[in-house]
Amino acid sequence: MPEEAIISGYKGTIDFYVCRGIPCARAWPRKRTTPFTPQEKEQWPIFAQATRIWPLVDSETRESLEAMATAASLSARDMATKLYLNGATIITNVEDNGFR
Repeated sequence: MPEEAIISGYKGTIDFYVCRGIPCARAWPRKRTTPFTPQEKEQWPIFAQATRIWPLVDSETRESLEAMATAASLSARDMATKLYLNGATIITNVEDNGFR
């Protein structure tokens, strides 16, 4: 387990887990108390658009992403979202099909 000093520094609910054989502790996520900044709010539509692409990805690309996801910590859907946000050409066929 992590040292007592580390654990006692957390407030609220503590999540204990093992990651790759290493015992870990973290504070459970709490509700955000500060308002979102204008810059954060500006990004919302981009992320909303990126999350809507998964059902529109063609089966060949989807199979490739699922194969890549078996060796990664992301799901195939997360990979598609990340690729879209980074402007990868693998997702351009979605845009060509009237998405935007």
